[in-house]
Order: sequence, then structure tokens, then C-alpha cells
Amino acid sequence: MRGDPSAPADRDAHMDVTYRAARVEDLAACLDLFQESVSDMRLRHNLPSRPQLDGAHRLEMYRHFLSTGIFHVAEADGRLVAFASAIVRQHLWFLSGFWALPGMQQRHIGMHLLRGVWDAGRHAGATTFFVWSSIDLPAMAAYMKVGMLPGSQILFLEGTPLLEAEAALGYVTELLRADLAGTLDETVLGIRRDMDHDLLIRSGWHARQVMHAGQAVGYYYVHDGTIGPAAWTDAAHASALLTLACREAPAADSRLTLMIPGMNHAALRFGFDSGLRLTGFAHLLMSGPFGHLERYLPSGPGLF
Repeated sequence: MRGDPSAPADRDAHMDVTYRAARVEDLAACLDLFQESVSDMRLRHNLPSRPQLDGAHRLEMYRHFLSTGIFHVAEADGRLVAFASAIVRQHLWFLSGFWALPGMQQRHIGMHLLRGVWDAGRHAGATTFFVWSSIDLPAMAAYMKVGMLPGSQILFLEGTPLLEAEAALGYVTELLRADLAGTLDETVLGIRRDMDHDLLIRSGWHARQVMHAGQAVGYYYVHDGTIGPAAWTDAAHASALLTLACREAPAADSRLTLMIPGMNHAALRFGFDSGLRLTGFAHLLMSGPFGHLERYLPSGPGLF
């Protein structure tokens, strides 16, 4: 549910800043803004550079947020200086993007945008709000001020896994069916998000459902050496599902990445037992608990 482009634009009391709903023609500028802002954030925090999502795919993601969610921008002197986007899936609101140009940060512009997309989500029926946060302290403070408090870390495990040959005996994989993905999401996350699965499939992500004794016990996606989203019905299936995913996931350099919510102890044990290294972390902040994240791996900070 997008903001209404016909609604009156607000202006910042201290700067000539206009807040409005995003339009399709804004998205290329949002991509440039993101790339500049994330590079600045990594430099300020002395973080190693990480491979960035392909620009064309990120634009496709932005179009998805615009058409299926909430997307607001801030303009100053005719230039986009910040944006915030969120997706609402039934009762869950997820902040899919929140960035401001380096020179425009800590000037209350971001907080104005954040409250706007939060209110739009509440009006759309959301009751639980969450975000995949970087370690940037001003951003974290903004999230906590509006009500998203620490839930857990999201831990990055990377490397070349050492997999047991018989770890997945009795399990087979099939192409992921849309109806099964929706059912598993309802079980694990408490919502359906068919439109997000459609986007991942259109974008070429490799999706499989995992079967055991004739029953579906989970699904996983792999893309460019990263596993996620992935979900399973019971902790007993975690190791087999992740083994199958790891056999398909490695890119050309045979390395892969798992991004694991801190409460997902089965995935953490699997990663460390397989020889993966802890290389970084982000924060999962939320207004309240939801779903069964101990049986889930997110895809990243865009769709979760």
C-alpha cells in the first residue's frame, strides 16, 4: 500500500525539504543514493567491502517495494536526499530500505520518513514491525525510538563447508511449488508472501522444496553462493535441509554464506560444525516477537 502521491507534500521546518510518495522515475536516483550511503557507512565503521547486489536486480527490488509496499522519499533543492521503504505482509511490517545521503544524516529527515512509512503500515493493518539493522548507531537509535527493540543478532557465517556424505539420506528435493511455499511461510513466519516468492523466482533464484518420507519438510533458495530464504517444519530437518542447500549453493569460488538469526541454534551449530567462519553480524530489531525464527534463514535486508 503506497503513500498517496496526491496527498499534500510536507516541508521540513528547518530546511527546504519535501516529503512525498516515491514514483517509478525516482528509483534510479534511489539506487545511486543507496550506493553512496552504504559506501559511506562502511567507511565510517571500518567495515570490509562486501559484494553488492547487482544494480539491475536492486532496481527490480525497488520496483517491487513500490508496487507492493510503501515507498517514501525526501527531496531538497530538487534532489532526492533520503528514502524509506517497507513491505506489509498481513500483520507484519518490514523496513526494506532506509538511507540518507551522508551530508543529510542526523538532521531529522530520516526520522520523518521512518515515521511516515511506519504510520502507513499501521493504517494498512500491520501490528508487528521489524528491521534488519546495520551496526550504524544513529540508524539503530532511530529504530528503537519508534518502537523496534533488540530481538537478536543476525550472524554471517561464510566459507567452504565440509559436508558429511550421508547427512541428508532419506531426503530429496523438488522444484518449489508456490502453494507449498505459502503453507510453509504460514507455519514458520505466520504470514503468506506469494508476491515475494514470485519476485525471487523471476529473478532467477534457485528454489527447492525438501521432501522426507513423502512429506514436505521445508524449502530453500540459493543465489550467488548465499542460502536464504529457507524454512523448515522441525529442528530435526535442519541439518539435512542445509546440507542439501550447501551442495547447490557454492559459487565459482566454492564459498557460501549463511545469514542466521541468533535464535536459530540448529543452523548455527550446522554452520560451525561444517567449518564456516563467523565474519560479521547485523541486528534484528522488532516491536514484538513473531513466527518461529529458530527455523528460518532470511534472504537479506531487502525482503527478509
